[in-house]
Amino acid sequence: MKTVGIRFPKNKIIRKLLKKLDFPLAMPSANKSSGISPVKPLDVFEEFNNKVKIIVGGISKIGIESTVLNLVGRVCILRPGIITPKQIESVLKIKIKISTKQSTIKSPGSLKKHYSPGIPMYINKKRCPEKYAFLTFGKKYPVTRNSFNLSRKSNLNEAAKNLYKFFRNIKKKGYKRIYVVKIPNKGVGIAINDRLKRASK
Repeated sequence: MKTVGIRFPKNKIIRKLLKKLDFPLAMPSANKSSGISPVKPLDVFEEFNNKVKIIVGGISKIGIESTVLNLVGRVCILRPGIITPKQIESVLKIKIKISTKQSTIKSPGSLKKHYSPGIPMYINKKRCPEKYAFLTFGKKYPVTRNSFNLSRKSNLNEAAKNLYKFFRNIKKKGYKRIYVVKIPNKGVGIAINDRLKRASK
């Protein structure tokens, strides 16, 4: 493509490394395409086994991928993330929309099927059969053997941090399907719903 994506990492280790380099560094995500993003070093190790010689880093404080902003032509969000449209609007002083349809893939995470735990997922559900995993949100859902509550406090930031961790836990426990309750589509919830939608394809 004729454009380049620039990352602005917050990780202190990467920032120190970048300061010592006198050339651009290509940095793909530490997971296989269309799969679940890692949130801790062990996730990377389990996904790549012995193919990666050095794994450095701690536990993700955010849990989901970064916001990708298109600055070529019409400014818009290509991938929603922890930085919300309202936050970007407050800085740029223009209305920001999320690009839901891309004729060509311009951003990571734009594939129809992405972030998948590798088992069927059903979103916006109120109930779940006991033999399947139930991903819940908020106090109104009781604690059961098969339930995984993203945030009992209904905190969307906490839900984002737990999302992929729960995906991996559910798969490790051997569940064959995941049912997910409706997540508020506001703030960080927009990004969470984007991941759930793509993971359920």
